[in-house]
Amino acid sequence: MLASISFLQPAIDIPYCHHEHWDGAGYPRGLKEAGNPLAARAFSIIDVWDALTSDRPYRPAWTKEKTRDYILERSGKQFDPQVVEAFFSLVLDEI
Repeated sequence: MLASISFLQPAIDIPYCHHEHWDGAGYPRGLKEAGNPLAARAFSIIDVWDALTSDRPYRPAWTKEKTRDYILERSGKQFDPQVVEAFFSLVLDEI
C-alpha cells in the first residue's frame, strides 16, 4: 500500500522492517543484525517505547523505568545494542 506513495519512498524500510529482530527472529523476512536497515532498527525501539509508556484500552501505561528495563533486557536479541545505547543517551533525562 505504501510503496506507491512517492514521498514515502525514502522511509519505506521503516514500516516494512521494524518488526525484524537483531537476532533474526523477527518478521517478515527474518533479517538479522545490520541486514535490517538502520532506520527500522531505530524505529523498533521508539515504537516499543511509545507503545509501552502509553495507556491502552487493555492495560495502563508502564513506567519509564519498567520500559527501559524491558528494552535493555532485549538488547542484543530483539534490538540492536548500539541503537539501544544511542536511544537511551537521548532520553536519559526522561527516566
